[in-house]
Amino acid sequence: MATTIPSAHGDVTVGDVLRTSRTYTVDEVREFRRLSGYSDNTEPRYLPYLLVVAPLTKLGGDIDYLSGRMSWTVTRPVAVGETITAELEITRLERGESATKIAFDARIRCGDEVVITGTSKGVVLTAGSGH
Repeated sequence: MATTIPSAHGDVTVGDVLRTSRTYTVDEVREFRRLSGYSDNTEPRYLPYLLVVAPLTKLGGDIDYLSGRMSWTVTRPVAVGETITAELEITRLERGESATKIAFDARIRCGDEVVITGTSKGVVLTAGSGH
């Protein structure tokens, strides 16, 4: 029997791909920059890296993922107004007593172009493990 874990997307198993899309506006980028301590009012052309990867962290939160290791490669900046689609493809689930080991491949796409790729390994706490 395949190992599954619950998520905001229903039960997931190895081979499943979770997706979410997002488009940031100029005003959202300005607000992010303001909250980050930037005082300039220039028109933002590109998204800050943290906003680009934020949809991946949303997907990780959907499965209660605790990261142990991550590795990322960025191929180009993402412009303000581009729609980004984050994808997590589950590559490993190994149930343990208090946690399920998990690994996944991650991608950020702008249309058909992959602009960030990465891998991550960590755990999902098992129900009743005190979390």
